[in-house]
Amino acid sequence: MKSTKKILAIGLDAAEPSLIERWMNEGYLKNLASLRLKGTYGRLNSSADWLVGSTWPTFHTSTLAGKHGFYHYLQWNSDKMDYERPNPEWIPATPFYRLLDNNCKVIAVDMPLTYPPKTFNGIEISGWALHDRIYPISSFPKEKINWVIKNFGKPPISDEVGGLQEMTDLLKLKDELINANKKEAELVTALIKDEEWNLFLCCFSSTHRGGHKFWEPTNIKGDFSEEQKIQFDNALRDIYQSCDEAIGKIINCTSKEATILIFSLHGMGVNTTLADKILLQMIARILNGKAESEKIKSDNFIKKLRNAVPLEWRSNFRKFLPFWLQDKMTAYWRMGKVDWTTTKVFNLVADLQGYIRINLKGREKEGIVEQGEEYDWLCNKVIEGLKTFKDANNFEPVVESISRSDQIFYKGNGFNNLPDIIVKWKFKPAVSYKKIISSEYGELEWPSPGINPDGRSGNHRPEGFLLAAGKNIKINSTFEKKHIVDLAPTILHLLGVSVLEDYDGKVIEDIL
Repeated sequence: MKSTKKILAIGLDAAEPSLIERWMNEGYLKNLASLRLKGTYGRLNSSADWLVGSTWPTFHTSTLAGKHGFYHYLQWNSDKMDYERPNPEWIPATPFYRLLDNNCKVIAVDMPLTYPPKTFNGIEISGWALHDRIYPISSFPKEKINWVIKNFGKPPISDEVGGLQEMTDLLKLKDELINANKKEAELVTALIKDEEWNLFLCCFSSTHRGGHKFWEPTNIKGDFSEEQKIQFDNALRDIYQSCDEAIGKIINCTSKEATILIFSLHGMGVNTTLADKILLQMIARILNGKAESEKIKSDNFIKKLRNAVPLEWRSNFRKFLPFWLQDKMTAYWRMGKVDWTTTKVFNLVADLQGYIRINLKGREKEGIVEQGEEYDWLCNKVIEGLKTFKDANNFEPVVESISRSDQIFYKGNGFNNLPDIIVKWKFKPAVSYKKIISSEYGELEWPSPGINPDGRSGNHRPEGFLLAAGKNIKINSTFEKKHIVDLAPTILHLLGVSVLEDYDGKVIEDIL
């Protein structure tokens, strides 16, 4: 029997719960505040706690990373000893909404980190206004993307520019993100009015890009005026407020019988990562003592060559290249040329946490580390060694915690894709470091005190939120913290659809 239920689920990508709560209370997010009075609100634990890029695959599949194995746009493929973009043949991660039968029609717009849509019961626009675009824009039906571009224009969010940027360029980005929210709202409202649906999912990416770029003014090149500084300081609030206005327009054209879910899967805070700047040197010291290996010296030469070209120039050049060539360049600049016959430990491409991989025999195509005793000894050596590194200013550890994946993740089909060791950095701005020291492994100069040379002043925090209102939802209430893996089962329950047994998530009964 065809469903008559309507569920509208809107993601605010990487929207920080503390800012949502603050700006609802201060009157800037009027539509969200109104929904909160009519419904229920609470924070969500997130898989971003250990694997920051795993949040959307976790939501899409209602499984944790040990099962789906998808945690970054560019992952290590041990069969090829190289990096590769996730794809359905290698990492199957089908979103739950593409599995619904003909009794439940779906429309999905700009859901991050999905593979290009294939035949299913509905309409999907993929990659049009995304921060995380891992594949070219596409749609199902195939010709629908042409309709989008004809009626609403080309993709309204440009590719991210790395490196320091001038204030005028950042303020242009703010305007671009606000305009993208308006365009997304126009597209979504047109589909809501003109198409049949039971489940409508969409995502606003401006909160993600904005959080990276406007958290604090440590990513700015050149001088700027006091007026520009005020605009910068208010930019993130302005972006959130434009999302709130877009949500208001979407809700106004939605049936009053619809249940509405607004959510984020992880948050945003000050950039704390040391992963791309100094982790490689830390590992080299641990494995080779105070004298760094020839391998690292070679990498340092490569990095010097790379750093001779400003990151913003490299970013602008890369966007004209096909994805496969972009990925090859990223892998080479991050790792250099590796001699796998002698390399036992290497660090993986990462955006926040530190990801470390062991060149394990039987798993890596060219593995040399024996499973069992040697593997355990090597993991423990790296973990204990990283704990010795401290901030030279106050002698506080630079790491918050370090864990092995086999101690925190279920060993499902995706487990072998994961890093062996995951490093959580101290919750402290990376720009505050000047020198890092270890009583056992010596001193390491911090390359960029006071600035974020990667261009991201903000980075992720491991909490999201859920705001729900409408039919069958509690009124003016809060709930105890649940997990993002529970969102898909909750949506399915509200649709009257059975939850699959292999899902890790459970229905959030507290909101009903």
